[in-house]
Amino acid sequence: MKNCIDFVAGGYLPASFLDWEGHVSAVIFCLGCNFRCPWCHNGGLALGDGEKLALGKILADIERRAAFLDGVVISGGEPSLQPGLAALARAVKEMGLAVKLDTNGSRPDVVETLLRDGLVDHVAMDVKAPLGATAYRRLTGVAADVEKIRSSMELVKSRAPSYEFRTTYVPALHTEVEMLALRDELRGEPWFVQCFKPNGCLDEKFLSAEAAKAEELRRLLPDVPVRG
Repeated sequence: MKNCIDFVAGGYLPASFLDWEGHVSAVIFCLGCNFRCPWCHNGGLALGDGEKLALGKILADIERRAAFLDGVVISGGEPSLQPGLAALARAVKEMGLAVKLDTNGSRPDVVETLLRDGLVDHVAMDVKAPLGATAYRRLTGVAADVEKIRSSMELVKSRAPSYEFRTTYVPALHTEVEMLALRDELRGEPWFVQCFKPNGCLDEKFLSAEAAKAEELRRLLPDVPVRG
C-alpha cells in the first residue's frame, strides 16, 4: 500500500535535528512547487528537477528507525500539490510518529483537510511578504492568490495543534517597511524570520545577492526570533 502513495519524493534526510525544533525527525522533500521564488535555496526541488526517490523505501527506512525518531517533516517543494500528501501523513501517523508540514499556504483546501483529519501535528507556514499582491508577486515570482494565503493562515491559527509562521528576509527584495508591516500583521503569533543566504538559488542572479545579516534584523525587529 505504501508503494502506491501518489507522492513524488525528491529528497530524504534520515535524521535531522534542525528541521523541527526539539524533535529528531526524518525529512521527506517533494518535487515541484507552484511558486518561483527567485531566491529559493531548493531551486531544483521547486522546478521538479532531480531524481525521483522510491517512497516505499523511504517509509520502510523510517519504520525501521521509528523508535529513534520523534516525527517526520514533509517539506518541498510544496507538499500540498502532491495528491498523496494525506496518505503519506496517515502512513507516518500509523507508525506512531508525529507529522510536521512545511507549506507556502497556497492551497487552504488541502491544509483544511489535513487538520480536519488530524494528520498534522505542527504546521510551519511561509509568509513571504505582507499580504498584498505586489509584494507577494515580487517575492514568489508568480501572481499568488493572497486571499488563499490569508485563508491558510486563519486555518492554521484556529485549527493546528501547533504552528509557526516564518519569513525569509531577502534584502534585495524586502524593504524595512515591509518587514515592520509583517511584524504588525503577525504580532502575537509564533513568527520567525530567517536570513537569506545566496546558496543554490533558483535565479542565478541571486547567487551574488546580499546575504541577510542577523544582527541587522535583530535591531529592526528586536522582539522577533531570528534564525540563521
